[in-house]
Amino acid sequence: MRRTLLTYSAAACLALASFAAARADDPPFIGTWSLDPVNCRAGQETENAPIVITKDRYDQHESHCTFKSVQQKDSDWKVTSDCMVEGSATPYDFTLTVSGDTLTFTDSGGPRDFLRCK
Repeated sequence: MRRTLLTYSAAACLALASFAAARADDPPFIGTWSLDPVNCRAGQETENAPIVITKDRYDQHESHCTFKSVQQKDSDWKVTSDCMVEGSATPYDFTLTVSGDTLTFTDSGGPRDFLRCK
């Protein structure tokens, strides 16, 4: 029994190490970001909700985008996406740039700086 438990423990440690290694390769834009850190805990049902970005999508309040392509050039990621905004489908292109705990989100309206939520 003890040997079996150790075998399972070793397997669990390897699985966790593999998971951590995969996450280390993730782009730095993945996370939860807000224009104002006070809003980091706001629910997605509120207008001031933070942006939640994964490897292949982002969600913020009534905007939900699926990334069609993500092209990295230097410290920028150019994203082409399809979005549902307040129930309407629309294409949306933007650029993400990360410097420390600041995400600069640039679209046709210009750049906006978001802070990483902790």
